[in-house]
Formats: sequence, structure tokens, C-alpha cells
Amino acid sequence: MAEDIYDVVVLGGGAGGAPAAIRAAQLKGRVAIIECENLGGQCMNKGCIPFGHMMVASNILRSLSLGKEMGLTFNGISKDYTILKKRQDELISFMREGVRGTLRKNGVEIFEGRGRIVEKGKLAVNGKIISYKNIILATGAQWMQPGFEGGDLAEVVNSDYLLNTEKIPKKALLFGRSPWLIEIAQFLNRFGSQAIIATQDETILSGETKTITSRLRKVIKNEGIVIKTKAEIVSVSKKRDGLHVDLSSKDGGETFVVDRIITLERGASLKDLGLKKINIKEDSQYLKVNNKMETGIEGVYAIGDLTEPQPSHYSHLAFQKGITAAENAMGKDAAINPRTFTRILFTQPEVACVGLTPKEAKNAGHDVVVGAAPFGMNPYGMILSEDEGIVEVVAEKKYGEILGVHFIGTAASEMVGQAVLAIQTEVTIDELSRVPFPHPTLSESLAEAAADALGKPIYLP
Repeated sequence: MAEDIYDVVVLGGGAGGAPAAIRAAQLKGRVAIIECENLGGQCMNKGCIPFGHMMVASNILRSLSLGKEMGLTFNGISKDYTILKKRQDELISFMREGVRGTLRKNGVEIFEGRGRIVEKGKLAVNGKIISYKNIILATGAQWMQPGFEGGDLAEVVNSDYLLNTEKIPKKALLFGRSPWLIEIAQFLNRFGSQAIIATQDETILSGETKTITSRLRKVIKNEGIVIKTKAEIVSVSKKRDGLHVDLSSKDGGETFVVDRIITLERGASLKDLGLKKINIKEDSQYLKVNNKMETGIEGVYAIGDLTEPQPSHYSHLAFQKGITAAENAMGKDAAINPRTFTRILFTQPEVACVGLTPKEAKNAGHDVVVGAAPFGMNPYGMILSEDEGIVEVVAEKKYGEILGVHFIGTAASEMVGQAVLAIQTEVTIDELSRVPFPHPTLSESLAEAAADALGKPIYLP
């Protein structure tokens, strides 16, 4: 009797694993997916979706100020975190079942349990041995305990705490390099908490351009959120009135009394998968792969947060890596282009960047031109009071290749898709400047920024 074998087994049913399984099944493979928690992974259950939902509520509160400028009066505004959380949980449950239904519709077999490789081509789950030709590792990342003194206290939490609590803290210190701490700080602030951001870096969003970071910093500080840079937690002690946090920063030493410290440090989930059985190290920071998602071990692919340092833990990156891995596992020749992946922050204003910054482009040897168009000089931007919004385009001077595009402002997360398409299809800076974007829209500023890079803007001074 022939051995019962799967063409592809996907270990992990998150933002990368689920689409990988579906794509492999579309290519006529016999596919299984193994998930030990909830389908949808970190993003859907505990990350992008719940906190995106929170930020929508937060942004509605903030938008009330624009309504007042337009003559709209709002009385008796109340905020009920319990109702917000109930809607959020119902939404996530619906999405989770949608993933399950889509997997089943495509003929993917679902195993609920913890999978572990027992030898090359064999994996155990729930006491059953599964044989496979190819495996896609998609186990994501896990929370890391912070290393500062007092980091093991119960009041030092991660974002899961906010998803499980019925009452948000009155005062919170958000510590670390994760950009998503800024989103959480805005949400807490608008729901009545006092928020303090402390980052070890020179500035918030240290990897982005000064054009973006300076504008976001101004908005955050104007909302009353404290920002401390070049910060380190010296010690934490628990007293009757809360956590006493001794913090050193660019401003010197200070002590803050808070209810919670929130950190978002995550590292690749490599342990207890049986990777040593297939000659893959378990003690790496993350699993390195090439642009085809190959690990260097035949028939073993890896995707998502498992394969990236924390600043690149994005679901849309995991999704595309999943598609690429599945196609290669099924005999195709697919590869990703890392230059087309966006860095997104759903603050208000939103931040969305793709490609190289001017500094990165110069360091790479390009002869760089940069153009920018503030949304405050865009008619629709004026309507929306987009005082801090801007789009910045980075291009190569001689041939007009677009190297990067950077947005801050309303709908930045939607507009950046236009920039991704421009880079992916190799649109030149001149061609971008001639795109007839509809009027009045913020997207018109993308063409104007391109024109500015060429030295021929129409409406800029």
C-alpha cells in the first residue's frame, strides 16, 4: 500500500500560513495546515485587527475637533471600553471562521494541535504521524520578557493585556523600539489614560525620514503624550501607589509612577518544533531565507515573523512570503521583491512608507533627487485641515527610477498602494508626475511631489 503523503504541510495558520495553504491547494496539491491556537494568527486575533479597530474608535474621537471647526456640536460624548471590546471580539470571531471556511472550501485539511518534526519528511500532531514532501514553517513570533530590572513583575505587560482587561490603565509607560507602541499610546490617551512613550532610539520611527518623524512627533506631543528618547529603564519597584520606574533618557534621570509598563518585544518561535531533526538551529534570532523562502534545506520553506527581525513583522509581508513559498513548493519559480513592502503605522495621522529613504538611497550609491508635496497645499487636504500631512518621493536622477515614497496623513495606508504599484511596474518619476489623479483628492499630491522632484511643480511655491 502506497504511503499517505501530503504535497505541502503548513505549520502555523496565521497571516502567512493560511494563504500559503490555500495557494498550494489551488495548485492541485494535497495540503494540510496545523495550528495550535486560533486560525488567523497574531495579526487577526491579537494584533493588527483588534488594534486597528481600537484606532478607528480613537480616530473618530480625534475627528470631533474637525467637526467643531465645521460648525458641528457634540454633547455628552461617552467612551465605553467594554462595548468597544465586545464588538471587537465579535468581529474577530467572524473573521476567524471565515479563514476556516476558506481553507475547507479549498480542500485544505486542518489539524488543531501542536506540530513537531520527528524526522525529515515526517511530523507528529495529536499523536498522529503526518508525512510530507514539503513543509512551510509559519509559526510566527512569541513575546519576550524585557531584560530590565523588575521586568518580571505582573504589572509589566504586553498588548495582550489590553485585549483581556475590562478597564484600561490610568497611567502607562510604553517602552521599547516597536512603532506600534505609538498607536497604543494614542489610543490610551484618547480614552482617558496618561501615556508616556520611552524609546531607546534617537527618535520615534528612527528608520524613517526626518520629514515623517518630525511631523508625527509634533502631533504626538501636541496631544499631551510624553516622549522620552535614548531611554533605558534603570529599575522598577512596586509600591502602594503603583510602579515606580527609574528612567534615564536624553533629558536625564526621572522617576515615573505608573499603573502598567507595556512592552512589545517579540522573537521568532523556533523552539519545540523539532527543527534540529532537519538540521536547522533553534537558537537564532530568526530563520534566514532567500527571496524564494528557501531555508537551504531541501523541501523546507519558512515565512512570516519567523524569518524577520521585529521591525519587519508585517502581515502583508507574511502573506506575500506565504504565496511565494507555496508556489515554489509546488514546483513554480516565484520570488519576492523586498522593495515593494510597505511600513505602516495606523496612528492619526497615518504613516506609510515604501522603498528607500533619501539617506539609504545615497548610501546605496544612487544620484538622488527628492520631491515633496504638503497636504496643507492640497485642496482636499485644506478641507481636512491636514497641517502635518505630506508625501515625499525619492528617485534616481538620471533615469527617473522611483526608489522610495513616504507618506504621513489621512489615508496614507491606502495611497501607498499607488506607490507600490509604481515601483513594481517601474514607473518613472516623469510618468508619475503626469498621472491624472482625481480632484479633489489627497492622491493628487503624489503627482505633485514627483513634479517637485523634477523641478516643475505646479502649485508649490
